[in-house]
Amino acid sequence: MTTTEITRAIINGRFTPEELGQIVDAVKFARSQNARQAARTLRPGQAVRFMGRRGLVVGTLERVKIKNAVVYTSAGRYQVPLSMLEAA
Repeated sequence: MTTTEITRAIINGRFTPEELGQIVDAVKFARSQNARQAARTLRPGQAVRFMGRRGLVVGTLERVKIKNAVVYTSAGRYQVPLSMLEAA
């Protein structure tokens, strides 16, 4: 099943509030797992990139927190969700 099919099923479906809550919980869990995986692979001092408001941003990872990271770029410091970061 593709993400488009899943989205259509949620929008067009007649789910109970409990079922919608289970869907939301599953998405939150998956995001949390992605953030944990990213935290295990990233180290301070490593070059990273992420998609910012003005396009691709490249910087140096300063600190890894529980769900976010502090990235130093030429434009300043950014607090970025771990799921948005990639090694450069």
